[in-house]
Amino acid sequence: MKSLVMLLILSLQTAAWAEWVKVDETDKTVIYIDPERIQKNAQFPTAWQLSDYRSPTQRGVLSSQNLIEFDCKAKRRRTLAFVSHSENMGEGPAKFKNLKAGQWHPVPHDSVAEKIMEMACEQ
Repeated sequence: MKSLVMLLILSLQTAAWAEWVKVDETDKTVIYIDPERIQKNAQFPTAWQLSDYRSPTQRGVLSSQNLIEFDCKAKRRRTLAFVSHSENMGEGPAKFKNLKAGQWHPVPHDSVAEKIMEMACEQ
């Protein structure tokens, strides 16, 4: 478990240099993933998602990075870790962090989460 936490911390620190690829865009948020960091060799693949906000949230967050785990067979996902930043594109000091795995949630059909799951789950 300690090695997983260290891996997450190191991944969060290097995320600013990631090769983010746009997946979706709204008038408020641009969603990216880093295809190079998709881990497909696990039973439950993982992917890093970056949400970049066009204006700060009420808590002063301009971007957040999430490590998402997928259950491809059951079509569900959960967040393993996240960190929110005070600047765009995962830059600036971290405002909030959580390194605890969340609950599983179904992946809605025709959603951004489904697009990311398809990338993570493809053979």
